[in-house]
Amino acid sequence: MEDHIRKHIKHPIEIHIYEPDKPYGCLSNFSRHPIELEGKIWPTTEHYFQAKKCSGTIDEEEIMCNALQAKVEQYPVIREILLSTGDATLIERTEDDAIRMGDSESGDQNNLGKLWMEVRESLEEYQPHFYLPPWIVFPEEHPYSLFWRMGFGEDYVMHYWPWLEKRSENARKEYDAYFPVPEEWKFEDLDEEEE
Repeated sequence: MEDHIRKHIKHPIEIHIYEPDKPYGCLSNFSRHPIELEGKIWPTTEHYFQAKKCSGTIDEEEIMCNALQAKVEQYPVIREILLSTGDATLIERTEDDAIRMGDSESGDQNNLGKLWMEVRESLEEYQPHFYLPPWIVFPEEHPYSLFWRMGFGEDYVMHYWPWLEKRSENARKEYDAYFPVPEEWKFEDLDEEEE
């Protein structure tokens, strides 16, 4: 994201990785994307990780990085979804983490997110741009406000919309599911009502 835009944004630019059936769930260790690694097929990256831990291998980060790299290489759709996250901070979360927020231990829960960001930045096509939807960045602004037609609001949407249009179909599905459009921002519905 452009630096002059980022400095005005107060909302954290984050994507939380929850269960495999949630948006961006393909980045979960439990997503049903078997990987082939070391001559075997592993049902999930978590299976590989646990097997290697049990075998006495101690460099857990290296084990997981190998699994994530294999997942990205073997699933182009996951690669494009990961790349579409740009420079957003990826955070692994479970339902329990929401309850534990504030615990000193909760800071250690994001190892998967950090490793995904390392893998993402190592990819040749990596572009450090990610835009939150305007209704999240500026929740107090109505979609028909003059704010979007002049000054910083106009600058933001002029970067946001072209960036969003360049996302692949699969990446756009994840983004749209993660950031659902509020009713007042569904312009297509308003056009249909007028007809």
